[in-house]
Amino acid sequence: MRAEWWKRLTPDQSQKLRELLAERYSDELHDVALVERAAEQLPYEHLRRVLRRIAARERQHAEWLRAKIRELGGTPPPPPELPEAPTWQEVLEAFESEKADQVEYLETAYGVRDPEVRELLERIQREEEENYRDLLEVVTRMESHTGRA
Repeated sequence: MRAEWWKRLTPDQSQKLRELLAERYSDELHDVALVERAAEQLPYEHLRRVLRRIAARERQHAEWLRAKIRELGGTPPPPPELPEAPTWQEVLEAFESEKADQVEYLETAYGVRDPEVRELLERIQREEEENYRDLLEVVTRMESHTGRA
């Protein structure tokens, strides 16, 4: 049974909410694949562990979003396609996108009426902060090991 707030949304509003959640879901799956592939390329086990921890968080975010999309009557999109081997430039771009993700999750959370969806987005936003700190650690250590990222 859907909450009362859901029944008050227009069809357009409910569709937009499902699309927003689907977009975030795709982004999380993209990050999982990117970070997992980057971890495979690292010669340093301690940094691979950090990337795997990030991937696990991102996978959990995708699962939460997938469940909410289905609960709201939507169908999660298929996983995005990635190049075979991500470059460090792509990892750096992911690092930068983590900052943007934090802001986007907060902005989205405050624009959503449903308290459950808002809480979900706020929880993911807090974990995106952890991902950003972890990626900063990886990038900084890679720079110190190689002289560049």
